Amino acid sequence: MMKDAMAAQPTGFGRMLTVLDRYLAPGQEIALAGDPQDPATQALLAVIYGTYLPHAVVALKRPGEDNPLPLLAGRELVDGKPAAYVCENYTCRLPVTSPEALAVELR
Repeated sequence: MMKDAMAAQPTGFGRMLTVLDRYLAPGQEIALAGDPQDPATQALLAVIYGTYLPHAVVALKRPGEDNPLPLLAGRELVDGKPAAYVCENYTCRLPVTSPEALAVELR
């Protein structure tokens, strides 16, 4: 079987293992609503970029901006604060506004 050959010689199956990893791993989408110059937005971005997320897509929406990306539709500030929306398989969790809460969501 291929799994035995892949286990014995993983460097010979790099592309195949990459496809298998992508197939088995859940994809994440992270929508961030906030001004990129705002320190609170930068703190959320620091958590995102400081976390190993090989299968994540990150998109940013500035306040009041019209953006054609479906991931950013309806994503707004929460109580005037930058907010991160973590989604998997097209289902988003409730938004978070603190770096600590975002770190928990990304685990």
